[in-house]
Amino acid sequence: MPGTDVGITFLGGLGEVGRNSTCVEVDGKLLLIDFGVMFPDATMPGIDVVLPDNTWLKERSEDIVGLIVTHGHEDHLGGVTHLLRDVAIPLYGSELTMGLARHKVKEANLENRTSFHVVADGDRLNVGPFDVEVLPITHSIPQSLCIVLHTEQGVIVHTGDFKLDSAPVDGRLTALERLEEIRQGPGIRLLMADSTNADKPGWSPSESTIGETFKRLFPQWKGRRLIVSCFASHLHRVQQICDAAIREGRTIFPLGRSMVNNVRIAQELGVLDLPDRSVDSIDRLNDYDPEGVCVICTGSQGEPNAALSLLARGSHPDFSLSNDDVVLLSSHPIPGNERPVYRIINRLTRIGCEVVHDGYEHVHTTGHAQREELHQLYELVLPEWYVPIEGEHRMLRRNADVAIEAGHAQDRSIVASDGDQLTLDDQGLRISGQIPAPYRYVDGLLDDLSSELLEDRRKLGESGFVHVTVVLNLEDGLVAHPEITTLGWIDTERSVQVLAELEVEVVAAVASALDQHKDVESIERAIRRTTGRFVGNRTRRRPPISATVILAD
Repeated sequence: MPGTDVGITFLGGLGEVGRNSTCVEVDGKLLLIDFGVMFPDATMPGIDVVLPDNTWLKERSEDIVGLIVTHGHEDHLGGVTHLLRDVAIPLYGSELTMGLARHKVKEANLENRTSFHVVADGDRLNVGPFDVEVLPITHSIPQSLCIVLHTEQGVIVHTGDFKLDSAPVDGRLTALERLEEIRQGPGIRLLMADSTNADKPGWSPSESTIGETFKRLFPQWKGRRLIVSCFASHLHRVQQICDAAIREGRTIFPLGRSMVNNVRIAQELGVLDLPDRSVDSIDRLNDYDPEGVCVICTGSQGEPNAALSLLARGSHPDFSLSNDDVVLLSSHPIPGNERPVYRIINRLTRIGCEVVHDGYEHVHTTGHAQREELHQLYELVLPEWYVPIEGEHRMLRRNADVAIEAGHAQDRSIVASDGDQLTLDDQGLRISGQIPAPYRYVDGLLDDLSSELLEDRRKLGESGFVHVTVVLNLEDGLVAHPEITTLGWIDTERSVQVLAELEVEVVAAVASALDQHKDVESIERAIRRTTGRFVGNRTRRRPPISATVILAD
């Protein structure tokens, strides 16, 4: 008897690093896996985060039975509150992930829109018609989960972000034996695996190797204040920083809103082994001698309003850096984010700080599997079908190549894109449809900005703008000189002659328009056309141009 088909819709994460979200459908019901954010690049001025579009989810809100979050990183969890404003659904995840989610939801006053369900390693539970098993998998944040779905079309494995770390900081290993057991039993019909490091050869170094670097470096900086920056959610890294600092007699000072919150939550849950006596508030920093201080802060990616950026600009309200300080960036720039990071490093070195980063010390390692790890996972699982997830297209393609190199049939690997809908049925796996999956832009309290508005911002950033105001009488013409306002186009003090020439052109355009038309709209259109032609010819720029006609009595 044929089994019930399984549908898979990719809402984000297939074509970019971030905004990860996958939706699985069985019997008309939907189970979401992750709903994360992507951080903006230089082409997105003013944007805070980018989300998966949720139009399709809102249309099917009554069918959603739950959202299971693989781990607590922002690119998997960060969009949850935005989703809950439109769709009320229960949340599932590990104790730490649900602790982080609960804080976000409470802060957004959305507690009445969801419920929190903690799952433990190895649990098997029913969520609507979905038979879900959660397995431990190693990553750069504690309690990451691999999602296993037992369906009538076979077993589906979704890795989330992962690496095969043989010496994780917390000793929690990936459940390779259970995956092998499933492969030897019912078999694995479909594997969806993280692609972020698929184009990097070899094996990713263990997270615990970073702790060894800290043990070696920290004693070298006796007598100097130490500031360490990393992702606030990278709690394995935070643990190793704390361990090395406390060993040297330093007190820990969390700095940055997310760092303070995450450290507190992780302490409360017992995920972070950090005695209360070894932590103090940043407002008491000046009560300590430099050799007794280790500040752990946000901002390792050069985010403009994060703690490290404020310190580098000398505008942090709590303390200032000096040339006696050591700043350690325990991170690596996200692809495309190199310039902001090195801008921060340059500012810190101008202050006189000693700056240590992964360019010349082993102070960071990836949380994502490299090629040899992907190869090992594939050979362990031996899926019938393989779909790379989580990464730019080049990463997805390279991940598919890993499986093919390991002997997987090329026609059984599908490199999908955002919006693609797959169907797994008795005949196999195929792309069966597509939904729109545009970027959803968030700017402060402005949610879902249009791409047209973002394009206007880009134009303003590239060429500025020009606005012309004229006061006239439809019968007698201009009653005053045109007023030309510009910002970011030319230096008005140095380009008086250019503005004078533009004024002459506008006066002539108004006169010509009045000879043919007696309506404000036509005159404004003539002013915009004339101004645009003049600006383009004189400066080879195409800034946005607007015009206002004011009628005089």
